[in-house]
This record gives sequence, C-alpha cells and structure tokens, in this order.
Amino acid sequence: MVGRMHWLDDEWLGNPLWRYMLVMIVILGSILVGMVLRFVLRRISAHQEKTGHPIMASGVKAIAESCIFLCFSVGQNAAFDLTPFPEGVDKFQNVASDLITLLAFARLAWQLIRVPEAWMKGLSSREGTTLNSMIAPMVRNSLRTLVVLLTVLQGVQIISNQDFTTILAGLGVGAAALALASQQSVSNFFGAIVLFVNRPFDMGDRIVYSGSDGTIEEVGIMCTKQRTLEGHLVTIPNGKLSGDMIRNISKRPNLRQIHNITITYDTPPDKIRRAVQIIQELLDNHEGMNEALPPKVFFNALNADSLNIFCIFWYHPVDWWAFNAFNQHLLLSIFEKFGEEGIDFAFPSQTVYLAGDERRPINIGDLNVKGLPPEVQKMLEKDEGAEPPA
Repeated sequence: MVGRMHWLDDEWLGNPLWRYMLVMIVILGSILVGMVLRFVLRRISAHQEKTGHPIMASGVKAIAESCIFLCFSVGQNAAFDLTPFPEGVDKFQNVASDLITLLAFARLAWQLIRVPEAWMKGLSSREGTTLNSMIAPMVRNSLRTLVVLLTVLQGVQIISNQDFTTILAGLGVGAAALALASQQSVSNFFGAIVLFVNRPFDMGDRIVYSGSDGTIEEVGIMCTKQRTLEGHLVTIPNGKLSGDMIRNISKRPNLRQIHNITITYDTPPDKIRRAVQIIQELLDNHEGMNEALPPKVFFNALNADSLNIFCIFWYHPVDWWAFNAFNQHLLLSIFEKFGEEGIDFAFPSQTVYLAGDERRPINIGDLNVKGLPPEVQKMLEKDEGAEPPA
C-alpha cells in the first residue's frame, strides 16, 4: 500500500503532492464550516426577526451571508502558509491571498450596511414619518459607494505595494480635475443630509418649490423627484432644494376659504342684514369646523359697483376633495337662499344717461367746453337749453 502511494511524494513547484492535497482539504473544510455557520446564523436571524429585534436580525443576517467567503479567505491563508513556494510564485500567491481577504471583508462591510438601514426604518415607524425610510436607500447607496471606493484603493495598494499617499499623489491633475467636477455632486449630497436633518417634508407630501407644485415621490443621493399636479416628473437637485424656501401644503393644519359676495346697491338694509344672516346660518357648526376657528361673516365694504359681504371659514382635517365638496354645497345654498329672499347678486356694470333722458336730463351749460374745437363749442352753445326731443 505504501508503495502504491509513493506518487504523493512527487514534487511540483518544490512541494510534494500531498501538501497540495492538504491545501485542498483545508480550503474545502473551511468552506464547509462557513456553510454550517451560515445555516445556524440564518436561523438565529429569523428568530430575532420574529421576536421584534430587526436591527440584531439584520446584523446576524449580514454575517451569515458573508461567512462562507470569510471562512474561505481564512482557510486559504492558513493552507498556503503551510506550503512554501518559490520566490516568484510565493509573491503572486501572497498578493492573491491578500486580495481574496480584502474582498471577503468588503463583502462583510457591504452586508453590514443592512444594520443602519434597518435602524432608520425602525425609527421611521416609531416617529410616524416616512422621511427616514425615504432617506434609508440614500444612506445605503452612499455607504456602498464608500465601501467600493475603499476596496478599490486598498486593492491598488496591495497590487502596487505602495501606501495611500503615494497612490493619491500619483493621481495628480486627474484627482484635482475630478474634485472640481464633483463639487456640485458634493453639494447635492450634503443637501440630502440637510433635508434628512431638517425634515421639511415626508414621502407623499405636497410641496411648492420655485413655482413647482406637486407630491414628493423619492429623495435620492443627488436629487429629489416631485410629481406635479399636471402629472410631470420634476427632478430638483438637493443642493438647491435644501437652500431655498419650501412650502409644505400637506403640513397645513386646516384649509382656509375666503369669499367676497357682492350684492346690488339697491338692496335695502333689512335685506343686507338678512344676507349676512343667511351665510352665518349656513356656516353655523359647519362640516369640518375647528372650534378654535369659527367662521366669520361681515358686511364690510361699499365697492364702486356693489355692496360687499366678507365671508371666511376654515376646514379641517386637510382633505382637499372633501373641502371642495363642502365649498360647492355652501355656494349653491347661498344662491338658492338669496333667490328665495329676492337678494340680487351684483356684477361690474355702468349706468349711462343720454341727453334728453327724462330720468336724468343733461344741462349742456354745465359741461366744460374749454379746450374743444371752436365749431364744437358753437354747436353746444346753440343747443344749450333746447328742449329734449319727445
């Protein structure tokens, strides 16, 4: 039997074949250990999720999804340490092992980003705001970008065998140009952070910004997406949005409506009082009334062509369509009640009296004819005092 296994002592790259078999056994064993750990940690994660510990569940699940690669990197490092190689091969093997280890820990960092994301979602559910859950994808993508950049830089360092300062210095003008070009991106990124801290709106809120009126659909790393009332999708850079005035329509405690109801000048005082009383009765304890903001109705102005009745009321909670339905009902009721009482609505008009009108005869002598052409003055003077035609 021993004679049959003599081929295990054959050498390749300075090592007997049995050493390579040992390397394979150690690596396969580490992968098997990683699979067992993943199975166990997944069970623990599911239990934590059921018992109401989402943050712990996310952290355990992140380790579970990375443990096979981690065990493989540890196993291959241990196995190749047992196997000496010639100088050229040994150098290549060390670089390869370091890169595998780097990728394993980069994957672990990538998966651990689940933890702050779960924390932000939990915070959102407790505070009753959707902004945290809206910002969570932005934070996740930012952290993943950071992990990728650090992994790439560390990988370049491993391959080139140089430190970070040398690598960054080697970028030279390219790095300066990249930094200059990314100024706007950096501004938008910090603008997103400002939006997260100040929380001027939540997901689905209707806001007015720079003349754009619509609901918030998404807040990203660089921009915020708003769906306008016309249906257009507007993209607003976060840097501008965070530094300008935002009107949050959805955060109003109530909706306010003002009416100026005009009636004709020949309306007698008792009917003016009745008009005010009708509107007060219609708004008495009305739908959506806030006791702290009762409606107000006053006869408040003598306009050029009408008598004005001022009416103001507030509606809550903020339901745009219910508010419009109530306002429509109010206006129709005013129309009906005024018609029953014989109260006429006024509209812009002018009364013109002609010369000879029995209701308002015009004395031409009262007119100022200065500045008119001489022939027109003579014509007016000739007609002065003439009897109006029958």
